[in-house]
Amino acid sequence: MDQQKRFFVAMGAYAVLALLAWFVMDASTVPVGSGQLSLRGLTLILLGFFAARTILHWNADRIRAQKEIQEQAAGVGR
Repeated sequence: MDQQKRFFVAMGAYAVLALLAWFVMDASTVPVGSGQLSLRGLTLILLGFFAARTILHWNADRIRAQKEIQEQAAGVGR
């Protein structure tokens, strides 16, 4: 499976997990620092963190692949 397809599958999985967390979990709260945070909100924050990491990793791979292609093209032209 190519990288772009895997990326969109991962984003879809995060979206499904977020929807499930929203509809299945209740809004009970837990103390965090000096305030309260719902378990649903905590779960969505965690899923958002993993989605952001996935996006950053995907972009880094794309940039590395582009640099490699440019280096190979520059090496061929010499």
